[in-house]
Amino acid sequence: MGALFEFLLLFVCWLAALATLLVFLETWFGLSGRNRLIARRASGAYGLISLFVPMYGGREKVLQTVRSVLGQSYPFIELVLIYCEENRQFRDLAAEFRASRSHIPVRVVATPFPIDSHNDRIRALETAEPSAHGRWFVILDPDVLLDRFAIEIAVEFAGSNEVFALALHPGIRCSSLIEQVIAPSMEQLVQMNRIASRRREKQKSAEFDSSFLLVNREAFDVINRINRLPGILNESGWSTWAYRLEGLQTFEADGSHWMWRNAAVRSWSADTNVHRHYRATSVGLTLLSAALALLTVFGIAFGFTHGIDNFTGASVLAFAGVSYMLMWISYFLFARRLHAAVWFAPLWIISHLPAAVLTLVEIRRLSRATLKISHKEAQKTQKEIL
Repeated sequence: MGALFEFLLLFVCWLAALATLLVFLETWFGLSGRNRLIARRASGAYGLISLFVPMYGGREKVLQTVRSVLGQSYPFIELVLIYCEENRQFRDLAAEFRASRSHIPVRVVATPFPIDSHNDRIRALETAEPSAHGRWFVILDPDVLLDRFAIEIAVEFAGSNEVFALALHPGIRCSSLIEQVIAPSMEQLVQMNRIASRRREKQKSAEFDSSFLLVNREAFDVINRINRLPGILNESGWSTWAYRLEGLQTFEADGSHWMWRNAAVRSWSADTNVHRHYRATSVGLTLLSAALALLTVFGIAFGFTHGIDNFTGASVLAFAGVSYMLMWISYFLFARRLHAAVWFAPLWIISHLPAAVLTLVEIRRLSRATLKISHKEAQKTQKEIL
């Protein structure tokens, strides 16, 4: 019985090491490859930039985003705030910013429909576009904070390299020490679910709707005319990503040094990527990840207690050690990307289990929210039919 247990433990530790290696390679060499953005201050005037901010979500996040826009170093910016006319909270906030003193003029555009879904945001941007006067358009999510030089660096890079569409991906920052410790493990679990769900190509197409998108107005007009042709659905809206039409050059890069989101571990997926969704297998994968983490620690303890002078003990210790080291390195890399607790990487197992619990809680919360939205849409459709 003891020999059978040791053999099963050895086999499971081997599978765990193999799975951890595959996830590690796919995470850092398959999904995270992005072009490098060389930061330079603007060497010349690139004309007026119209920056669009659709106002939805929490009021405090929108307030912080708009304040970061008003503090930009680039002098030629006009801010266009888009809100639903029925939302009194955002209407008052937009009026407050319009009446404030700033070197950046503020325009407000009211829509007769709520800005909730992705398609609603596209319609809202199309409604506000005629009121813009800039040579460049910037579409910014209302929960992204900008560094003082963010827009200046982006337009300098696009203008000097003849890039007509530049998409930058914001970073993530946590405030408290506990969040900085748990955040890398939360991101590990999110990436694992993303890989296992095999939505890589679909995720790439969803990234066309970037949180920060800088578009040349001429390029936008070309794409907009094509989208409005008969038979072509305007699903991509303002997103010109992955299109090379009429000689347009696009560029995608990591902009975490110049823009970021403030995220909380209790709502990690919703804060870091509002378009990310968990699948039905996410619960099982999260539980499996927690079990493999515990198995790694158990395997190391088993190897040390049974000694490394025999083949089974040495093999279990080797496979468990490989898994532990890969998770250690992955935690360290995620912590560097998130500006989190890099020093906590050797103790990643302590944060991994609470992160798994928080992920399960969030999956349940998002599932309930999705069911409520589906139920409301079904009721709305039924009323329209009647």
